[in-house]
Amino acid sequence: MRLILTFLFTLILILSCQKTNPNALLGEIVIKDEINSKIAKTYTVEIDHIKDFAKQKSYNQNIALMIDYSLHSGYQRFFVVDLQKGEIIKKGLVCHGGAKGKNNSGIPTVFGNVSESHCTSLGMAVVGKRDYSSWGKHYKYWLDGLEKSNSNMRKRVVVLHAWEGVSDADIYPETLAVSWGCPTVSIQFLDDLDVILKEHDKVLLYSF
Repeated sequence: MRLILTFLFTLILILSCQKTNPNALLGEIVIKDEINSKIAKTYTVEIDHIKDFAKQKSYNQNIALMIDYSLHSGYQRFFVVDLQKGEIIKKGLVCHGGAKGKNNSGIPTVFGNVSESHCTSLGMAVVGKRDYSSWGKHYKYWLDGLEKSNSNMRKRVVVLHAWEGVSDADIYPETLAVSWGCPTVSIQFLDDLDVILKEHDKVLLYSF
């Protein structure tokens, strides 16, 4: 009898604690699911947009690059896309522009196209000439913006380059250091991109 009473008392205590904060566990699950759903996105809409743009403007219709700045910088959000298959085939971490202290969190909220703003520019760009860089393994790729939102990329010297401080794997919940607007990746990831970019010209980079 005493055992039964002890069990009932324990059960009542557990239930009363759940009533005190019924959404605690649920909230954790929802947040986790939201993060996972973002990471697991298929990016069908974005890839279709790149494919349409490439076809209409005569850019590379086999390979493209894209960056999802709605993801935390601790996650791999720079993607290489096989446009023929509509699939992501490679991914890596990438820094976003610090916007002079306005974007120091993991997810940028301030974007721009003005010189000296240190902002990331959104929109469609094309990867240009391979050139010398003082960062990473001393090479970079020029980027030419193709829309009003990123038309000053070359003037601002917003380029694709590497830096030793960027990891090859996810670091979430930690955040990457910010850049002056350049999509800055790890040395290994830029080397991987370099192999691809040497085989393909007029490759698009879509930042959104």
